[in-house]
Amino acid sequence: MRAIIFTILAVLLLPLFLLGFLIFSWRIRRVCIPQNISGTANEPYGGRLYMHVAGTRPDEAGYKMAWHLPSYGGIARLLMIDTLGLACKISGYKWSVFSYPGPRPSSMATSISHRSYFFDDSVKEILFRSANPATQFVVLGSGFDTRCYDLPEGAEIKCFEVDMAPTLNAKKRALQLAGIAHDHVTFVETDFNQEAWMEALQDSGFNPNLTTYILWEGVTMYLVEEAVRDTLNLIATLPAGSAAGMDFFSRDLIEGNPPYEKMSKAMHRTISFYSENLQFGIATGENLSDGLEELLKESELTLTRFEYIGSLEDKKPPYYFFSLIEKH
Repeated sequence: MRAIIFTILAVLLLPLFLLGFLIFSWRIRRVCIPQNISGTANEPYGGRLYMHVAGTRPDEAGYKMAWHLPSYGGIARLLMIDTLGLACKISGYKWSVFSYPGPRPSSMATSISHRSYFFDDSVKEILFRSANPATQFVVLGSGFDTRCYDLPEGAEIKCFEVDMAPTLNAKKRALQLAGIAHDHVTFVETDFNQEAWMEALQDSGFNPNLTTYILWEGVTMYLVEEAVRDTLNLIATLPAGSAAGMDFFSRDLIEGNPPYEKMSKAMHRTISFYSENLQFGIATGENLSDGLEELLKESELTLTRFEYIGSLEDKKPPYYFFSLIEKH
């Protein structure tokens, strides 16, 4: 019955949602892209907003910040996000797409839920473990991530968010307008394809001698291979116990090899809407993690956790992967 009520409400609210989507799309193309504000950052961020309004994964900071961002700001959030949240609230129905941590095996529809849970869990594991917890938290390619804003009160963790200046400036403005405390976060401007982000971090007060957790979510696929290798090598210079959470696509998906020909074209087309390109993927192998472990040999990092979207029984083997990498 709840699903039926939700469906009826969703259909009734669909015109409002579509209007919101048109406004959102116009803002991406006419406001964000001309100002070099990341468009792709809105995809996972939007998924987390839906989980918030559905009541499955609270993200009050993200929800408040959205009202002041150039993409979801004001009426776009109201029409795109709040309408479906209202349908969930009235019906009491938690659509599987908005579930958290979501079903396993996960699917393309629930990939953001799976991805969010994987990195949420790894952040908690490394920052709050009893032995040698990380005391520095770095979000590489931070986009509109809000994990620095829901840490336990009094936690002695120094936070850094690293991204390109236009995206960081849009985020800082939104945080300020939303009244979200962010004095504990140091914002570091850099371009991963062109600059040594570690140098920029150290210039901003980062201590390379302290155990650190680096969240590297939703970034590798937009980089050239050399930038990915350089980043892994820099992570390897951190003290033992440091870790990084990293996601990546398979090389076959990026290159459009069988059986991903149609999916690859669709994904490249979708990303081109944001004026960005998918560039990097990692070879898989018989154990799926083989390609990543081979890549990590150069930096002598260790893969300690590995999950993926999809199932080995699917016609298309898993193509999207999440990993926790540690320095031993």
